[in-house]
Amino acid sequence: MWPLDAKAEKVDQKFADIGNEYWAKNEVTQLVEEGIINGYQDLHFRPGISIKRGQAANLLTVALQLPEAPYQPIFKDVSPQSSSLRGAMSTYQEGIFKGKPDGTFGTGDELTREQMASVLVNAFKLKDTGEAVHFTDDNKISESHKLGVKILMQHGITTGKEDGSFAPKLPVNRGSFAVFLHRAMIQSGMLEEMETIDFNKPQVMGKFDPIRFEQNFVNVPLTENNQTFLRSNHFLTLSAQRVKQYAHATDRIYVYGVSDMKSTRITVTKRELPNGDYFVFAELRNPQRLPIRVDLVQVEENIESMRLESYSKYPIKKDIDETFGFDIATSPVGVLETATTEGLGQQMIAKSYRSRDLEMSYSNGAKSYTRELQEEKDTYSNMKMGTNRIAVYELNSRGYDVVDQWYLASAEKLFSTDERMDSWIRESVAYYKKRNKWYTANGPYNKMATTIEPMPASGRGYGRNLLLVKEDRVMLLYNQTKERFYEDILHNSFTNLTIFRGNKSYWETEVTSTYLKHLYNFTAPFVDTRFNEQIALFLYNGGNAFGHKDYNEGLKNYANLLVQQHRTGNVTALSKTAYYIPDYFPAKQRVRTHTSMNHLLGGMNILLLAYQEFKDPVYLENASAIEKAIRTEENKWIRSDGDIWYKRAPDGQFIGRDYVHLTLEDLILSYEMWSKVDQSKAKVFERMIRSKAGYLNRTKQGYTTKIKEGLERINMSNLLPAGKEHTDAL
Repeated sequence: MWPLDAKAEKVDQKFADIGNEYWAKNEVTQLVEEGIINGYQDLHFRPGISIKRGQAANLLTVALQLPEAPYQPIFKDVSPQSSSLRGAMSTYQEGIFKGKPDGTFGTGDELTREQMASVLVNAFKLKDTGEAVHFTDDNKISESHKLGVKILMQHGITTGKEDGSFAPKLPVNRGSFAVFLHRAMIQSGMLEEMETIDFNKPQVMGKFDPIRFEQNFVNVPLTENNQTFLRSNHFLTLSAQRVKQYAHATDRIYVYGVSDMKSTRITVTKRELPNGDYFVFAELRNPQRLPIRVDLVQVEENIESMRLESYSKYPIKKDIDETFGFDIATSPVGVLETATTEGLGQQMIAKSYRSRDLEMSYSNGAKSYTRELQEEKDTYSNMKMGTNRIAVYELNSRGYDVVDQWYLASAEKLFSTDERMDSWIRESVAYYKKRNKWYTANGPYNKMATTIEPMPASGRGYGRNLLLVKEDRVMLLYNQTKERFYEDILHNSFTNLTIFRGNKSYWETEVTSTYLKHLYNFTAPFVDTRFNEQIALFLYNGGNAFGHKDYNEGLKNYANLLVQQHRTGNVTALSKTAYYIPDYFPAKQRVRTHTSMNHLLGGMNILLLAYQEFKDPVYLENASAIEKAIRTEENKWIRSDGDIWYKRAPDGQFIGRDYVHLTLEDLILSYEMWSKVDQSKAKVFERMIRSKAGYLNRTKQGYTTKIKEGLERINMSNLLPAGKEHTDAL
């Protein structure tokens, strides 16, 4: 009960849409406190929604504490399973509701204002005072409800509309019904009127906008502690759920259908990591013209405080890249830190990405896949009311598109200090083109080179670039800091690589390079030796760091693939014991491509590592053949300015300007590897290191952290090129 003389105190809002500005906040709040009326599961009351006859019957049954009446087959629309069963039976037995002429109760029909008048008069047994009552639209009030409207007006429970009318046929909304019911209960002595409520101001993040119209909800069983569900004005149904077990994560996948649109679906994937943290990937796939909005909503309790460390505090300096064009993707929203009664946790929250699938088919049956990114948008928002919080991740489809959203959640701190968190945010902004931000359950999407097909006319072609699916930079940072965030990203990367590979033992690209297509007339899918070499090393080093049993599986598979190229004749031979392995192995066409120095060194280093790991002489034999080929044509590989030629064409020509830093990183590693296996074979790589480093020094193009650390390891720090240090190779 609310005593009349109670001094008003500041209290917390219970609903996102019932604040200090709402005219009926007192009535709604008191009825909620008394357990008479409830809100929706997303912490909304939705006062503007019309109340149904069945809902009104239920509310009156609770308010009047009516005795439970046994089920009787009186109404066609009330069954033993009906949500309005108790309300319909009890109010009918008490003479409050009388049912409709068609034999139904009308549980789903809107309650009109004149019906509401009769119902409240019956419920509270209000009597005619004899006072004359007049409305400008008296003639529109049904005869059966005229007395009820008159009595309700006499008792001051309604005053009619401002224009003097009653509007008898208009439906009553939830807010108005709460006011009418509250007034009736006050007059009958069932409630004592309370002082005006003054709500504490809720804490809001993002553009939080209460959804005031009717919504449909379906549960998403992500956590035990908090409610998570999908919300939409369309009907949503769970159509499938499955579990996929990977070596480094478990995916729990929930697929939901949308109304009767068979091909439209929402897929929510919870990726559980070994340390208890998890990713959530939400995808709305809408091949229909009709725009659709679906929200992923979380309701959390026991929230003491929260703060958002936003990426936007560091503006991104955008530019147009000669190779990739303009990248409209930026960075995640930020890191949300939440203090609860159980501890301090953090979430990495992303933006929403709206795109459309692109596919190109070729005469040989092959296909190439990309996406056109149409919009990146910050659609996350939340409202904290007292210790309750509602968080909303919006998925807004305009039709014929795919909308992705993700977040990473931990009950612990993702970053141990604010300084380390800030360091990652600053780095991600500075190197936004090479840091993943658009994650999906199948891997990250990044801006592709404009020479990739299919490429839309907008130039906004994005795809799964294998060099970015593997998180090399994160691996380095994890080894240095052991931060939880980097650990989570690495487990996600291991899983994405497994998904990308499918049932093969190696990785094939899913996009076509028009450069290679025009040069050699082949398309996706094809094996890129550089991609596979770096993935094998990434999995090997990561597996060692985390103690994975399968840490050397990728290494062995790729080394075997390289050996197979020699056995099948897919090499450029200088002699029986000296040959080059091509950069690419097309899946659908048989063609021999060029060999670039960085690909060649990468493959040789993999063979040497496999030899050290498995002691199989076939790996050393093939690595030695590559070393001999390089040594044989050493002078041809080195340009007149000391730099390295980019590639050796199938006809023997040396062509193209080499990468600025990448090949020097590879040469240093090759020198190290051969120094452990056969010192005599390391000499050619020492000479090439000196030549390449000398060129960079003369041109003052700087060095990478890898180059600096590598030269230190091999005692050649005196060769460190002049210029600035780079995090990523150019």
